[in-house]
Amino acid sequence: MPAGGRVRVIAEGAIGRAARSGRVIGEVTIGLVRLGRAIPLGRLSTYRIIRRDGLTVSALVSIAAVKNPTGIALIDDDGPVSYAELDRLADARAYELAPNARYAVAQPNHRSFVIAICAALRVRADVVLLDPTVPGRLPFTALKGSRPRKGPGRVVLQTSGSTGLAKEVERGDVRLGQAVPVASLVRWVPLKPGTSMVVTPPLWHGFGLGFFALGLAFGMPVVLGRRFDAVRVAAYLKENPGSVLVGVPPVLARVERAGGAAEVAAVVSGAGLLHPSVAARLTASYGPVLYNLYGSSEEGWSTIARPADLEAAPGTIGRPAAGVRVAVLADDGRSLPPYEVGHLCVSSRLEFEQYSGGGRRPRLGGLADSGDLGHRDEAGRFFVDGRKDDMVVTGGENVFLTEVEDVLLRHPAVAEARVDGVPDEEFGARLEASVVLRAAATADEVIAFARERLARAKVPRRVTFVESLPTTSTGKPGRRVT
Repeated sequence: MPAGGRVRVIAEGAIGRAARSGRVIGEVTIGLVRLGRAIPLGRLSTYRIIRRDGLTVSALVSIAAVKNPTGIALIDDDGPVSYAELDRLADARAYELAPNARYAVAQPNHRSFVIAICAALRVRADVVLLDPTVPGRLPFTALKGSRPRKGPGRVVLQTSGSTGLAKEVERGDVRLGQAVPVASLVRWVPLKPGTSMVVTPPLWHGFGLGFFALGLAFGMPVVLGRRFDAVRVAAYLKENPGSVLVGVPPVLARVERAGGAAEVAAVVSGAGLLHPSVAARLTASYGPVLYNLYGSSEEGWSTIARPADLEAAPGTIGRPAAGVRVAVLADDGRSLPPYEVGHLCVSSRLEFEQYSGGGRRPRLGGLADSGDLGHRDEAGRFFVDGRKDDMVVTGGENVFLTEVEDVLLRHPAVAEARVDGVPDEEFGARLEASVVLRAAATADEVIAFARERLARAKVPRRVTFVESLPTTSTGKPGRRVT
């Protein structure tokens, strides 16, 4: 099959060998043939485990199985599973896989995802993580590239594609120097053994997989669900005080709206823009325990805003993590002064190896261009003003749609808001808002509220009330129509 062809997923949720034919073979439907042997674990030392798997999710599972075999690794829709059992299941699956191959995993948040990725990494295979919600057919190019290798396998992540097509980001095992940015995170966010961590982002996305790995590293039972259910998550937080909640901002907002106040150790927001008004609501319900992370599948975690940062400057993405350089640059690569909007550019030790098809992110001033526009304040805190795709020109004025959304979210009756730039013959574009209400309100009232707080060009011309807003499979707002 030539590159650019299509491949059908035979069984959603299973790991399959991506052979030269490009097939994804599901063990649930037809069974896996024993194609190779994994390296038996036994009671390997930490050193031998890392030498085998690299510093990966697979290694973390094996190490935890040796040090705390009866501890709970995760809790999913089928109940709890221990580290030892998870490790045993991964070993059993690995015996069925060929070494140095390339495998695809298309699975929602469930133990079978973890078993599949660990099994593949134990035979030094590359693993392509795919969105299981993609219907029917998947690009063959995601499954190409099998080749012998001497070192540990790589994990190929999909970017979320919220403003365009998803790209495949290749990542190898984490080397010691690359762990420096993560050290900032674990230093500031209260992660404690035995405390449960509710991970709502999909594990096939870097945000979800990264925090699942942290949960393993800290001996924290990770709570997963095939489908996000705000009511169930809110109930779990009330029944299990002291938990850590991880999610994209819209998901966190829905959990708060479903359950209200709860005693949590930390609420971690990431992989999307945290509106100041949403940050205020989360803090009001959960207390000063909100952390806002900024990063990408390509660069990993870049900045961290702690509760004190968000109290002083709601909506900030905080300051750079250790080992990370962040700058706001002009089109010509010049560094811009505080409060001037420019390109948010990053240099990180966690920067990815390459896209699967080759190439890297565009660079500006020697740094990777994130695709976001932002600014910094005099205290060194950074802010995202919006993606380049989120800025429209209406009546000759540049308008960040996220700024308009944040004002709408301040209205006491508005739970969620999305603003789109719609083509307009007279103004170039006009603004239209879709709103989910938490209390009764009229469109005229919402527009009047915005008019009192925004310049004329930024006021939506139309407000439509909807039951829910469209999102990507990661929970972020879907792509805007311009």
